[in-house]
Amino acid sequence: MGTTVRVRDEDKEKLERLRAMVTLSSGKKVTQEQLLGTLLDHALSRGESFVTETFGPKLPLSDKDFTKIMGLISDWGVVTSSQDIDRILYGSTSTEHRKK
Repeated sequence: MGTTVRVRDEDKEKLERLRAMVTLSSGKKVTQEQLLGTLLDHALSRGESFVTETFGPKLPLSDKDFTKIMGLISDWGVVTSSQDIDRILYGSTSTEHRKK
């Protein structure tokens, strides 16, 4: 079961127009729910570029916000090297890539 999301009337009309465009160009009927899900998937796949293009570039953090974020850092007592991080993230270390 889905959750109800309030949408402005003009945005609901835009969604219907887009839904009609999909039907006309593809011959497939999609529900508003399917269309909205597809739009969200597309936005998420574009990640930071979607956010920047839609809402503008990131602004520098204020000193207060920076301090707040830095306060979230904690030492877990685990020692890691850059090679460990490369291996975990990319499957190999940066020096292994250079050897190839």
